[in-house]
Amino acid sequence: MRNIALMIAAATIFIGPMLRCAAADDVPTYDVRKSCKTDVQADPSGGDAAKCLADEQSARETLATQWTQFAPQARSRCVHTVGDLAGSQSYVELLSCLQMAQDVKGLHKD
Repeated sequence: MRNIALMIAAATIFIGPMLRCAAADDVPTYDVRKSCKTDVQADPSGGDAAKCLADEQSARETLATQWTQFAPQARSRCVHTVGDLAGSQSYVELLSCLQMAQDVKGLHKD
């Protein structure tokens, strides 16, 4: 039994990053209604749920058109960071993460 557990652990270590990269090949699908509801409850002065949903939809559309312009490593990292199921899933945050990664990459070229 112990050998099986070790094999599973090893497979997770080696295959896990590959699965994350594969998952980052397409724009992820988030249920932003939940995160918008949480955001509005946390800060009612920030706007209503409809505005939040519109912002999320706009960010999703931008991601769909620009997805391949972001480096695969940045996509994988940002999807993993922003798309944590336990946390708040947000297209706005994902787009911001990717844009910051792109900006940082550009700084290193100068």
